[in-house]
Amino acid sequence: MVAQSPDNVENIGSNWPDLSLETSIRIAWQGRLRLVISTALFAILGVFIALITTPEFVSDARIMPEMNSGSGGIFKRLASVAGFAGMDLSDAEGVDAVRPDLYPNVLQSTPFVLYLLDQVVVQTNGERTTVANLLMPTDDWSLINWLQRDQEERVAPFKQIAGKPVKLTRRQEKLVEEIGKRVNAKLDTRSGIITITAKMPDASGAATVAQLSMDYLTQYVTSYRTEKARQDLQFYSRRLAEARQRYQMAQYSVFHYNDQHKYYVVQAATMEKQRMEAELAIAQTVYTELSRQFEQAKLKVQEQTPVFKVLEPAKIPLIRVSPKRSILVLGYAIAGFLLGVVYLVTQQIDLLHRLKAIIKD
Repeated sequence: MVAQSPDNVENIGSNWPDLSLETSIRIAWQGRLRLVISTALFAILGVFIALITTPEFVSDARIMPEMNSGSGGIFKRLASVAGFAGMDLSDAEGVDAVRPDLYPNVLQSTPFVLYLLDQVVVQTNGERTTVANLLMPTDDWSLINWLQRDQEERVAPFKQIAGKPVKLTRRQEKLVEEIGKRVNAKLDTRSGIITITAKMPDASGAATVAQLSMDYLTQYVTSYRTEKARQDLQFYSRRLAEARQRYQMAQYSVFHYNDQHKYYVVQAATMEKQRMEAELAIAQTVYTELSRQFEQAKLKVQEQTPVFKVLEPAKIPLIRVSPKRSILVLGYAIAGFLLGVVYLVTQQIDLLHRLKAIIKD
């Protein structure tokens, strides 16, 4: 690399004029008409962009889930203490597997998003549409969507099969990502309150999505908490029906036998009667025990059903959260002013000519 002589350095420095604040203000004042025009044009551009930008509305809903108490709290304290001794009591009875801090993950799952996409919402203008069409209308004929449309139409509708991987179309994948950004839940660890937030391009749609999300979350947790108890209830219900039928048949057999052998006094008849009465006693005992367990199972379902207190229902927002039109227009106006100043200074110092001169030197 060839070192530049002091004379060349001085020549390069002399090619740059004094760009102090005072000089810049003087240049801007001399070209104030151009600055006004530049600022006005950018401000008009900002107004246009603010008007065509899709507004966004946010709706919140707050619920308070039921917290485990009693024996469940004791098991949790024992589990925390046992952790220091290297013992694992996470599977102990009374510890809830679905903790409130895991509830927000439910609203980020793919099954929830696919459930939400097909839900019907009523927009502010009264039109009915689905959440999918609200976020990504089917009449959007952009180049990418047009190129993918034929392939999308050949893909079968979404059907989730247990034990099978989920297959989504490109449009569904985009919607899953979009819903993940727009719908979320947050847990306040101090108060235990869960806040569900939905952001949508329609005020009524945002409130509806927030309500649907809250309903899905409560139903999901309720279904999980009571699944074992409901399975037990169904099992006892089937066994009870079988025991009832057995008891009724045994009872009928004894009564029918007594009617037919009313005047018989033989040892063989007495032995048969004792056998049938023993079968009736067994059937009655089984039926009575299953009836008791069936009633206990019904009480267990009610006991395991969690309670959710709605502190703040979803409301239709009256004010949009974006775009901030005044800030947007002001930002474009400032950008137009600064670009105008840069243009005037560049023209004043003849920047291109000076750069060429520096390159030649």
